[in-house]
Amino acid sequence: MNTFNKPALFSLCFFLTILWILMSTSPTKADDKIIVVASTSWTGAIAEAAGADEVRILAPFELKHPPEYDYRPSDIAQLRSARLLVYGGYEPFVKKLAVAAGFPREKMIVIVTSNDPDNLKKQARLLSEKMGTQKREAVWEKALDKALADIQKQAKRNNISRKRVLVQKYQVPVVKWLGFDVIGVFNADELSPNKVMEYARMKPDMVIDNFHNPQGKPIAEIAKCDYVALINFPSANVRSLIELLKENAARLGMKK
Repeated sequence: MNTFNKPALFSLCFFLTILWILMSTSPTKADDKIIVVASTSWTGAIAEAAGADEVRILAPFELKHPPEYDYRPSDIAQLRSARLLVYGGYEPFVKKLAVAAGFPREKMIVIVTSNDPDNLKKQARLLSEKMGTQKREAVWEKALDKALADIQKQAKRNNISRKRVLVQKYQVPVVKWLGFDVIGVFNADELSPNKVMEYARMKPDMVIDNFHNPQGKPIAEIAKCDYVALINFPSANVRSLIELLKENAARLGMKK
């Protein structure tokens, strides 16, 4: 007895064909995932705040000055499936990597790396608009605002506005936001022995330096004042922007 049913077989083949087309054209979860490759932990933390699903950081956390990193051939694979390549504009290895990988120029985004809160919000919003993650970024901003309010309370309790400080130029925005009395700004390129003496004679209460390229310790030693080096780049122990701001506040003596 022949049980072969041509209409049924045709229907099954038609169904399987349609199913295959749908599966091959519909976006997978991996396609929907927002992957960002970041030059350093600093740009990476901003991308994370903006709402990226996955952030791949190129320069290792343990580097004291991450922009000096030189990319490896294995980094080319990091760009696979990336929605954006985010960098600060001062990392020579980024453009070299992009050229080697054939990464589209329109997917490369330069952001401003400065840890004053207004700038962090501005850059996170900019990236969230590129990624369509504004809601996630808004949630992060609420958490940031809460942390900032706590830090400002600590600053007032510690009479920060009465502390006269000399500041390394890259730390000026966040130091001014905290409310310190900035009496001078020094640049690593200009710190000759005469300049060091000149700054020391200003009698600061504190010298606030850049941990990643410190130059101000001789000023503090001659002036016999406090010395603090603030961090710009998140580390393996202080990964997020909020944690970084809290860490720097603690370094400056602002503890609960």
